[in-house]
Amino acid sequence: MFASLRFAPLFLLATSFVSAGVVVEKRSSTADIQTVFNTLKGSTDSILPQITALSSGGNASDDTVTPLINDLTAAFDTATASLAALSPVEARKRQSDDDIANLVAGILTDVTNALDGLLADASSIPALGGLLASVDTSLNQVILGLEVLLAGVLNLVANLLVDVAGLLRSLALGLTLATLGL
Repeated sequence: MFASLRFAPLFLLATSFVSAGVVVEKRSSTADIQTVFNTLKGSTDSILPQITALSSGGNASDDTVTPLINDLTAAFDTATASLAALSPVEARKRQSDDDIANLVAGILTDVTNALDGLLADASSIPALGGLLASVDTSLNQVILGLEVLLAGVLNLVANLLVDVAGLLRSLALGLTLATLGL
């Protein structure tokens, strides 16, 4: 009986934290960030081939491209929200930064290549300029979120995208170019 009384204050303290809604915040890690970008890659990997097929098949139009670009923008917005829920990572390994930079650069390269194919069909896609502007805005938010969480990693990403900078310019993705310093 005395043993159960000895633990009663601990039980009351624990239940008061639970009932007060106190939540212990978990520190974010590079693995959390990588998970966000792996999820984004999964989304872009399902959207971009459809865009490429439309442009290579000559079937790109406002009606066919707009929903896909909207899906792409929504994927970036989801990634931005997921990144915003994380806290900056202080202690990390160089290899982790390199892995994330390679993943992000790969996503940006894939997006740029797919969207570049639409430029040849620009006359049949009058809304393309506005669609690309929305992609640029959403993509830039993802990149800014990454920089907040992993300070300095954008330099690695930018170094990997030097060859893609011309395509980013032709797509008029100025915000993205400026954030990356390209």
